[in-house]
Amino acid sequence: MSDAALSPTQRGPILAIDTSSAQGGIAWYDGQRLSSRSWPANRSHTTTLLVEIHHLLDADGLAPLDIAAIAVAIGPGAFTGLRVGIGVAKGFHLATGAPLLGISTLEAAALPFVSCGRPLVAAVAAGRGRLVWAHVRAEGAGITETRPPRNGTILELADELALSGSVIVTGELDTDQIETLSGIAGAIVPPATLRWRNPASLAELGWRRWLAGQPDDATALEPIYSSR
Repeated sequence: MSDAALSPTQRGPILAIDTSSAQGGIAWYDGQRLSSRSWPANRSHTTTLLVEIHHLLDADGLAPLDIAAIAVAIGPGAFTGLRVGIGVAKGFHLATGAPLLGISTLEAAALPFVSCGRPLVAAVAAGRGRLVWAHVRAEGAGITETRPPRNGTILELADELALSGSVIVTGELDTDQIETLSGIAGAIVPPATLRWRNPASLAELGWRRWLAGQPDDATALEPIYSSR
């Protein structure tokens, strides 16, 4: 039986991996059940990621061979973190044969808010106080960028938002950046607990791609770094 003929429950769980930034995230998801873990990895993805994956799977009685596919955040994001995450994902692929699904970090950040009916900007930290952001909208089962991602300062983002009217800004923002945006009429910045990327969002986007039969070529999958 081909993958296309399998029902969601027959496909088995997918594993989601997000090491785009200092906050690490992993999840497994089978369309009905979800288990996730998020932790402040900072620069320790190299030493923490495999340990966290082991704990996540072991806690629910899953083995690596139970994983049907792997969704991995491909950026924009930090150089070292993305290399670790994509390297581990490709290692799982080589060891188990599970297909890879590369997911945009900005799309994962945007997913919880795309149904709000407002313009939306998703951001990820780019280091040294800079951000990478994109204007996005829901389109069918996916998310579409309405403008190409931009790497810039919070003041440059503020200038864009001042011309955008009512807009939700989600993703990684520090206290000073939030204060800058708070003075812009129409800019809505949700609480940090809602803005921070949830590995469940990455898992959901990966699951949609998996059901649609759209895996990536593992040899061609490359990270998108948040460099200028």
